[in-house]
This record gives sequence, C-alpha cells and structure tokens, in this order.
Amino acid sequence: MRKLNDFPYILDYLYGSKTHEIVDLNNTRFTISKRTGKVKQIYYNNRLFGTFRPNGSLAPTPYAFSVLSKSTNFKQNTVIIKKDSVNHIKGGSSVFVQNLKKVGENIYVGSDVFIVGPDKSLIGIGKSTIQSKQIEHLKSGVCVKNRVMEEWASK
Repeated sequence: MRKLNDFPYILDYLYGSKTHEIVDLNNTRFTISKRTGKVKQIYYNNRLFGTFRPNGSLAPTPYAFSVLSKSTNFKQNTVIIKKDSVNHIKGGSSVFVQNLKKVGENIYVGSDVFIVGPDKSLIGIGKSTIQSKQIEHLKSGVCVKNRVMEEWASK
C-alpha cells in the first residue's frame, strides 16, 4: 500500500529526520475517503493519530504528541510556555510572545505547534501565526492560535 510507504516520509518532513523510527508501521492503519479515495485519518495502535486536511497538511491529535514526544528532534516543533500562562491557554486562549519560555526552531507560519507547559506536558495544539525566527525578535503579539479540543474543555 503506497500510503503506508509514504507515512514515514511525512513524519520526517513535519517533525524532523528519523522521527518515523519511533512509529511501528505494522500498528498503523488509514481510513480512506469514499468520495475522493485519499487518506482521511491515520490510526496508530488503534487510536486516532491525525487527520489529513483538504490542503494535505496533517492535524495531529494529543495522542500524536504522546507518541512523537519520544523523538529527539520533536522539541523543535513545540513552544514551551511560562507557568503563569498554563490555565489561560488550557482554556483556549492564544499564545502571546510574552507567554513563551522557549520556541522550537521548526515552527513556520501556519504550521501545527504543540503547546507544552514547563513540566513538558501537553497544554494545547495550535497554528503558528509567525515563524520561530521572528518570534525571538518580538516583545508582544499572538504567535500561536490555540485549537480548543473537546476533551480538554471538559477538564
């Protein structure tokens, strides 16, 4: 199946080289759109790993974070926020530059970003509005628009 063969390359492209090595392809399954014939969702160990958007990008889930965070390159796709911002961002607020403690180098405009607390736990997943090189030079403004997920909103 070609889709299975392409998945390691997609992981490496999005999350850094050799990221695919932590994902056992034998435990990966795809759902295919009946209308378009394209991959719609990716399941790993029978849990939703991510959903492909119509533009071809991958919308990762919190489970994807738990799997991918074991990779050494993965921290380059995260922003670490300050402790006093955790509750606001868990509630769905966007991440402002002044809330940041550390920014990964692999963050570009429109890329999905894992928002991580100081204790390295997942706080949210959002879309970057500016790239990491620009974030370092700013003193204020929104840098990641947070996506509120139902499972987090209920906690």
